[in-house]
Amino acid sequence: MAHGPDKSRQQGFISLTRDKALMVALLLGLVMTDTGAALAADDAGTAALQQVESIMILPVVYPEGQTDEDREERFDNLYGKLDEYIYKALLRKLALKGYVLDRPRSWSVPPGWNVETLKDMTPDQLAALAPARAEHVAFLFIESIDSTNNVVQTSANAAVSAMIIDRETGTVAWRRRVEEEFSEHILQIFSPIGMLLTPDKHVAIENAFSTLFEDLPERAY
Repeated sequence: MAHGPDKSRQQGFISLTRDKALMVALLLGLVMTDTGAALAADDAGTAALQQVESIMILPVVYPEGQTDEDREERFDNLYGKLDEYIYKALLRKLALKGYVLDRPRSWSVPPGWNVETLKDMTPDQLAALAPARAEHVAFLFIESIDSTNNVVQTSANAAVSAMIIDRETGTVAWRRRVEEEFSEHILQIFSPIGMLLTPDKHVAIENAFSTLFEDLPERAY
């Protein structure tokens, strides 16, 4: 009888531990269920996307803090404006996967066209921003772009993401995020295709978007 209280406390502790374990298992189950449902929804969206011929590419979305000067810095070069160059690059890449790209006509960029605002929106809210004639629309986000320049080397890091939305259903058909780095040594300045012809920020963004769409599934015929 002397060990009664200790034994009671031990049993209570075991019971509490089991309750916590059950609680954790339940929460994990809910998270896994939600994650599984989200993955299943994405898979279903991707399967639907593979049946669609045309994807509309909307203007690139910059971070809200990006000043006008930052937007223009090294983004207009011999290749042309960044939006135009990315579109042409994706035009070739996605054509190999069987998709036809389109661009909006008679449509203006709505207020709040920045990463922070659009990332907080739900897929159906994003779909409502898209041109009415579009079936599937691609939102291209430059989440961050920064560069480091010193005497002997220049480099840039770009984080970009994309989301393809089914406008009619307001659901995500495909999404992905990548980061890419581009760097050059001062000796490359004297190369025919050197630093002066390939601005670091511009190239980092181009490379990132090119990598971004590599795993987009080929269109089913």
